Amino acid sequence: MDTTTTDDIVTLKKCLQSLSSDEFNAFISELLDREGEPRVYKNQVEGKGVIEVTNVMVNVFSERNVLRVAVEVLQEANLGGFADQLGKSFCPLGCFVCWTLNESFLFLKCLFFSSAKEFVEKYKMELIKRLTDTDPLFDLLLHHKVLSGHSYSEFKALPTDRGRMSKLLMGPYLKSKATCEIFYNFLKEEQPFLIDELLEN
Repeated sequence: MDTTTTDDIVTLKKCLQSLSSDEFNAFISELLDREGEPRVYKNQVEGKGVIEVTNVMVNVFSERNVLRVAVEVLQEANLGGFADQLGKSFCPLGCFVCWTLNESFLFLKCLFFSSAKEFVEKYKMELIKRLTDTDPLFDLLLHHKVLSGHSYSEFKALPTDRGRMSKLLMGPYLKSKATCEIFYNFLKEEQPFLIDELLEN
């Protein structure tokens, strides 16, 4: 088990421990009513405490997916405040759009991405087509030394935003987790509605 998944399990335990007895029972009820596979069954969680329920959820849903499922169940149990708190504590992309627009379905979709790098890779072609006004982006990439001065000049010499973005996203510039996070953080600050549209589709 890696550090990330261990931290996720601890986070889930802390969230469930913060529920009142009635809230925890509501969570269990919705967990049992959850549609689709895999499922949790009554004999697995009936009369069990937080640690046992957490372990059951990890075994059933996997370490990778357990927090996403927990957020869904909390929402269904009308425990949205706890769902938001749990989601904010672990969402790798920050889910800026989800919080500003208060759209839970966007948040849940966002959780499927394990990193900014995965997001960039998935939406690469759409970003090439749709990202405009790119001067601030390339200034930022130069500032963070993602681009050298020579590369920066080459990008600035290209006449269209599409040409610049194609060179950036199809080239070797955004291959690491760190560089993708710089790029994604720019998008969420400067182009939040573009992220919104991509996640909706």
